[in-house]
Amino acid sequence: MKKFLLAIVAVVATCSLSAQDLRWGVTGGFNFAYEHLSAGNSSDCYLGLNVGAKVEWDLADEIADGFYVDGRALYSLKGAQWKGWHENLGYIELPFNFGYRFTLSDNVSLFAGLGPYVAIGVNSSSVVKTDNVKTKTKLFGDFYKRFDWGLNYNVGVELKKDWQVFLGFEHGFVDMVKSDPIVDNTTMHALNLYIGAAYMF
Repeated sequence: MKKFLLAIVAVVATCSLSAQDLRWGVTGGFNFAYEHLSAGNSSDCYLGLNVGAKVEWDLADEIADGFYVDGRALYSLKGAQWKGWHENLGYIELPFNFGYRFTLSDNVSLFAGLGPYVAIGVNSSSVVKTDNVKTKTKLFGDFYKRFDWGLNYNVGVELKKDWQVFLGFEHGFVDMVKSDPIVDNTTMHALNLYIGAAYMF
């Protein structure tokens, strides 16, 4: 895994030095996150947000017209919810995608990409409501692991070479549980469907 991540970083660094067309922008959107247990059941959907910056390198000179590599630096709020109980999980997240853009006209393009993401948890809480009394518990460190990584996929449309609107999915590969008697002897992974938009300069 470490060698794979180093290879991704090396590719991105090489592209940043050689690409003729380097673009950056701002991005944000909504997360529809949930947690899946190995027992087969999943939490209800948790509505969060993501916001940050995006960089894109054109690979026309290195591969062919249409290919690109992009990276985002995000604050991403994920979590899960059940009846009377929800979790807030805030991450600093770095998704990287290798993608292809298909040009329909001078003002409209379609694109799709896939690649890895890495994330580190920065804030968390479990909120349980019983008889109108809320009890909060910190999750990262004691109960949940801070580090997560996995794959992300997205498809979208670019308008006037400035605005991008996209739909994506993230599949976490790390067993989130560090210690929790409620889900002992099972594994739990973060999943996230997201929609977003970006403005590229």
